[in-house]
Amino acid sequence: MEAVGVPVPLTPLVGREREVATARALLGTRRLVTVVGTGGCGKTRLALEVAGGVPDAMLVDLAPLTDPALVLPTVARALGLGEAGAQPLVTTLHRHLADRDVFLLLDNVEHVLDAVDGIADLLGRCPRLRVLATSRCPLRIPGEHLLPLHPLPVPDGEPDPRACAELPSVALFLDRVRAAAPDRELTDDDVREAARICRALDGLPLALELAAARVRTVGLAGVLADDGVRVESPRRGVPERHRTLDAAVAWSVALLDDAAATVFRRLSVFAGSWTAPVAQRVCGDPDLDVAPALGRLVEHSLVEVVPTGTGVRYRLLETLRRYAADLAHDVGDRDLVQRHAAWCAALASAVLTCPGPQEAVRIDAAQTEVAELRAALERCPPSDTATGLRTAADLYFFWDMRGYLGEGRAHLERLLARPEAADDPEVRQGALQSLGLLRLWQDDLAGARAALEDAADLAEHRGDAGGWAWTAGSLGIVAFAGGDVDGSAARVECGLAVAREAGAWMPLLRTTCGLGLVRWLQGRPAEARALLEENAELAAPTPWGLAKAGWFLGWFDFLDGDLDAADRWFRDGATAFARIGDRRSLPDCHDGAACVAAARGDGATALELLATADDLRERAGSRRNAYLRLRCDEARAATLATSPRGVTARELEVARLVAAGLTNRQIGRHLGISERTAERHTENLRAKLGVGTRAQIAAWVGAVPTPRRPDVAAVPDTGEPRAPLG
Repeated sequence: MEAVGVPVPLTPLVGREREVATARALLGTRRLVTVVGTGGCGKTRLALEVAGGVPDAMLVDLAPLTDPALVLPTVARALGLGEAGAQPLVTTLHRHLADRDVFLLLDNVEHVLDAVDGIADLLGRCPRLRVLATSRCPLRIPGEHLLPLHPLPVPDGEPDPRACAELPSVALFLDRVRAAAPDRELTDDDVREAARICRALDGLPLALELAAARVRTVGLAGVLADDGVRVESPRRGVPERHRTLDAAVAWSVALLDDAAATVFRRLSVFAGSWTAPVAQRVCGDPDLDVAPALGRLVEHSLVEVVPTGTGVRYRLLETLRRYAADLAHDVGDRDLVQRHAAWCAALASAVLTCPGPQEAVRIDAAQTEVAELRAALERCPPSDTATGLRTAADLYFFWDMRGYLGEGRAHLERLLARPEAADDPEVRQGALQSLGLLRLWQDDLAGARAALEDAADLAEHRGDAGGWAWTAGSLGIVAFAGGDVDGSAARVECGLAVAREAGAWMPLLRTTCGLGLVRWLQGRPAEARALLEENAELAAPTPWGLAKAGWFLGWFDFLDGDLDAADRWFRDGATAFARIGDRRSLPDCHDGAACVAAARGDGATALELLATADDLRERAGSRRNAYLRLRCDEARAATLATSPRGVTARELEVARLVAAGLTNRQIGRHLGISERTAERHTENLRAKLGVGTRAQIAAWVGAVPTPRRPDVAAVPDTGEPRAPLG
């Protein structure tokens, strides 16, 4: 799971009113509050209740992660950020949060504690960020305020049933019993039995939920008679503080039939959530129907139902997943990881081999299952390196389109470094081809060229003419990106000839594009247009490929003065790139449309489109290509100075101070207004200019004629850092 807005829990929070109030009060003055407590004590549920009252709060579930290095990138993607260029995603995150009010709920931090330095750095760089974390142990970050969460209070002895029912543990248990058995009338004797169950389970909320789920079938007396609340855990080495919960889980599992118990432990292979058909494929077999067993696990509160906009998914609470994983290990479900990896490999293959109208659907599917794809690659054993390499390589379009450049590159480089990676030359060639392109989009031209050269050598050695031609075309694109194409022109020409002879669609698509870009940079526009028109015809079945070719044709039309044709290409491309989620290409289309609008004299539209492109690039950490930057600067300069868009004199003063790098507090002191008023003026500027960042306000100021910049030296030196413009 990556991140979502804070979901609304389906059941009421019982007995935690004081803790909720304390947490909300703390977050009014503290920027990092960590809810700490043992497994099953209700940390996540409490945090959801607290965060649910904060507008635009974001939940980041860290449970599926095993690599601490992915924590901050996961936070970035929670905020809609990604990678489309050389800028590291963490840098994009720092810049994005520098002057924004953001509330993050980081859930299940305890198993990625090596990431706490990054979290501390983020809080230090972003003064308006607030974090509510849940963990079994403190994060030990300066400024952290701990909120210990203990089990719910339990009855002492045999109190009066009415008084007993008001105790938090008993109230929670009875609430869940009523939900599980709504027709049951609870007597005083029932309350006393509930009190005994709560004492035996030490008031642990998760243990109480599991016990309450059994009441519908065996009754309160049956729960006690089964000795379920006192059964010994089957697992060795369980810490004392976990034994009560462990025993409650063991009891719930012991009451399952064989099929449900088998499915329960096998479901631990999933890092995040799953669907019933996927569970059948990974965890079932011809003699085991997963769907009925899954239903029984839901009834017993061992599996959670997760409603989504596209259907129902299921998940294990992290405490239960770890327990189930231990069971799977003990019984020797050794092929489980292999079956999961095979399913992930098929999912990745569908992304690569499904050009056409379904390409966006396949990439969406990979996005939904990113936690599973990541888990399969991280736990890929040396004996299955070929499957891991094939999966990582087949996901190239996903890594690129959805802003996972660094992560995809890291998986490929790690797996390619294994000795086993040399065992299958065909798989290695495909991995090097994907790696070369990921390096290219990160502006690592030397690294891209090296990977693609190695891929070309393998293709030649294997007699793979189509693969060699495809790589030659890709090397042409690398040369275009570096601005030096003469040395590679002959190879791309040869690649196109080989592709034509082979008649292979993908090599032809790549080489017509590569040679077209080379010819453009060589100053041969007619040949470039002819090649890219052929590329567009080849790409017609694929919305993304057609949009990519169309972008270049639109740029040629713009340079030739055919503004209507250019505008159509750019707007059609923007629609296609937005649908597929291409963070790298979408802002180019907005820039192109802005240049068209500026050429038509429509300054307001041009500014709005340029601001949109700027915002998209800020969120993706990318930059404009040099040829595009020049034209966009010309368009901006031609329109900004004559389009103040209703900016007041006071707002213009604030804009100039923003451009000088002042914080809102410093602006307020300089102008004799409150920090809040300065912030309001800044927000008004963003709205009027149609921009999203302080850097864009500064760019606007740079285009407005002004006699001099404000006297920054007159601002009192408070020791505060200047406001970052990114």
